[in-house]
Amino acid sequence: MGYKIVKIKKPKVILTEWIPFGKNYMTEFIDRITLKEYQKKRIKYFTTSKNREVINKPIFETSEYQTTVNIIDFIPETSVKFTAEIRGDAKKDFFVYVDYLGRCIYSSEIFKAEDEEEFISLDYLSFILPDLILTSSRIMSHLIAASQRYLLETLYGELKVYKHVTILTETKINITEESLPEINQVVGQVKNIINIDDSLIIFGDFGILISSPNPEKFERFICYYPFIRSITGVSRDLFYKLNSIASKLEIISRTLESGINLEEIGDIRGELSRIDRELSVIEIVCGYLKEIIELLDNNYPPNFGDFDLMLLEKVEAERKIKRLVYRIIEIENILESNEKLATSLTRLLTTISEDLERNIANQLAENTKYQVAIGEAMEVLEIGIFGVYALEATHVLLITSGKEEILEHFKILGFPLNFWIMVSVIILGIYIGKVCIEYKKKKALKQ
Repeated sequence: MGYKIVKIKKPKVILTEWIPFGKNYMTEFIDRITLKEYQKKRIKYFTTSKNREVINKPIFETSEYQTTVNIIDFIPETSVKFTAEIRGDAKKDFFVYVDYLGRCIYSSEIFKAEDEEEFISLDYLSFILPDLILTSSRIMSHLIAASQRYLLETLYGELKVYKHVTILTETKINITEESLPEINQVVGQVKNIINIDDSLIIFGDFGILISSPNPEKFERFICYYPFIRSITGVSRDLFYKLNSIASKLEIISRTLESGINLEEIGDIRGELSRIDRELSVIEIVCGYLKEIIELLDNNYPPNFGDFDLMLLEKVEAERKIKRLVYRIIEIENILESNEKLATSLTRLLTTISEDLERNIANQLAENTKYQVAIGEAMEVLEIGIFGVYALEATHVLLITSGKEEILEHFKILGFPLNFWIMVSVIILGIYIGKVCIEYKKKKALKQ
């Protein structure tokens, strides 16, 4: 642990992320998280109401993470608000807001950390934040539709952990050389500091720390501006993902140019298949993201009061939205380029594969012909050997019998009889050899 210089009273941690929902998928999300009979009757169930429609039972429970979810309010196809109570090593309470824009907001008030109660040091808070991020991801991973889980897992892995952090406190914070390192732990490297009346807003790489006697007045700002930073982070992730895919395609292109064998074709085809799947997911997510950014751009400034609009102007929210518009155009161009390159490489791989297979087939055909010719020659040789063996055996028999000279006196067509005996024996040996070889071939083919 580091120094505990800065301590804040009951900090409220708000996590903002973007999930590509869309209105159609919000219906499925609400179906998953609510009782369908209540949705059909349009009865809104409030967990704080004394007149409960469900007798002391939670609306939704996920036993895997020991999470009880209580619906506060929902508007079909638009938004849902719920609280999630997580039981485990330490009890955690979350308030969660999700809408069709894909905006997910988790909030939790920290009462205790280690040996500290009520007043929590930023040093301890920096250890709590990762746990809150993972816990909120587990909640959403268990509740979202399979289609959303597939998109997020393809882009980020099993759990999506990119979230923008906002910390609210009523405690006054002084920026000093000693306090700055602790602030960096909870919001990232400090980039900007804004003083408004008696409030202090500290902007970091991945979060905002707001110190104000009345933090509730920043509610609209927290719902709007961190959402812009969240989708900015997603657009950056898509951009990096596309660049990574472009690098993979370039490596595949160089590999194909240098020449490949048949074993490498399967690996490259599998890699191109994975890239094609990732590009399809990025295209879907990019479509959702483009819709949201166009909505933010067309409806700026939002219907806020003077204080919130002044805050948005100070943080240059409009300029950031315009940059998002250009970033989406850039992502679409890179996506199109990658898709064309992936398609051309797939066609090239198919051509190379067909050529290799054709060459291999031709080579096999030539080898087969060669083997057949050798086999036929070997059969002739073996048959001839049978004839030679028969000739040698007959010759030895005639010599040992002592009748070879007698047979020479008997002639047929001018040739001695022993000549005709040897010719007959050779023909018989060749015939017997052929019959034996044919039998062996049939037996081998049957096996």
